[in-house]
Amino acid sequence: MNPPLNILAPGPWDTFVPFSGFHALVLAICLVAIAAPMLLGRTLSEQGDAVLRRIIAAVALAYWVAYNIWWNRHGIDWTGGLPLHICDFNGLIAPLALLTRWRWLRATLYFWTAALTLQAFIQPALSLGPASMVFWAFWIGHSLIAICAVYDVVVLGFRPSWGDFGRAVAVSLIYVAFVVPIDLLLGANYGFVGNPADINEVPPFINALGPWPQRAIILVALVPLGFLIVLAPWLIAYRLSPLPAARGEAGLQAK
Repeated sequence: MNPPLNILAPGPWDTFVPFSGFHALVLAICLVAIAAPMLLGRTLSEQGDAVLRRIIAAVALAYWVAYNIWWNRHGIDWTGGLPLHICDFNGLIAPLALLTRWRWLRATLYFWTAALTLQAFIQPALSLGPASMVFWAFWIGHSLIAICAVYDVVVLGFRPSWGDFGRAVAVSLIYVAFVVPIDLLLGANYGFVGNPADINEVPPFINALGPWPQRAIILVALVPLGFLIVLAPWLIAYRLSPLPAARGEAGLQAK
């Protein structure tokens, strides 16, 4: 990993402690940032919504490109700097889902964000504080993904179904089949399914699953369970009362 770029004087700002009061403050700020576009989008006309979606997507795409260039600014970081983590892929899927409203992208965005990217907010694999650009990059990147996912559900009316569950599982299996050989070749830990030489590259909550390859197998098996958990509230809601289709949603279900 490239050495972090410090932007503040050395001190307590150098470290980030998960589950601390500062962590709670960061989550509150992220929540406001995620909610703001959603609240604005609900007040707009279809034309205004289209403009806002393009702005959100453009910002997310620009950030994704800028972040990956910055991270590898001193040369390609093969074991940690390639955009091969789930959230790296999701960082591209998110804006494209808003722009195209293609069902496969929207399904993947919802399930990956609700079941996987959400974990970055709850138990962040982050030790560097606000004095490091890594801290800001981490929270901005994950928040942009969440903004796109929440906007798609709340404003555009995406409603996950069993078919979307299948789509997300299929995409996830393709991702695992793609990234595991790369992890083994590079000694990397993309997707947290690799076996890196440095155990510090394995987050504690994943390391608790046991040694490799056991932890990778268990992690892959847990993903569909996580998808079921975030699908369950919708299935219950469908049984209790039919949810109204949102703006333009009926004509987009088959895409």
